Amino acid sequence: MAGRFPHLTLVLTDAADGPAGLVDYFTVGLLNVVSSKLPAVLEEVGAEIEYFPVTVLYHGDATASEYFVANPLRRLDAIDHQQSVVELDEEMGDALAVTKLVLDEARLKDVRMAVIAEIQRIGVQDDVAAAIEAAGCIGCAFVDPISIRY
Repeated sequence: MAGRFPHLTLVLTDAADGPAGLVDYFTVGLLNVVSSKLPAVLEEVGAEIEYFPVTVLYHGDATASEYFVANPLRRLDAIDHQQSVVELDEEMGDALAVTKLVLDEARLKDVRMAVIAEIQRIGVQDDVAAAIEAAGCIGCAFVDPISIRY
């Protein structure tokens, strides 16, 4: 995508269900937006990801912190369909409803970070999540796949 990503200006507002103030991770639709703090951690743990600079406005002003759209380079079909209860869109393959989600660990072996294609969410290994938490990154939430329902 290098050279083809448009420069964006995003407006950040405090979410009712998240921390107030500037955060290190938030989403806009399917875009993952990160502060300059998070790429340093992800590089250290070997995550395959590319970054595109964006302007973030908070309370009407551009932030002093740098922000980027983060695009994980790995995208995997990783649902264990034998153990999961998931309704998939026949054409696109996206999950329409999830009652029970189990990931196929064999497909994720040696993968530090990837978009789980069917659910459009980023999956990370436990040690990657621990490194992000240890760095004090705000706005990142880690959930066990078995708890995902929609």
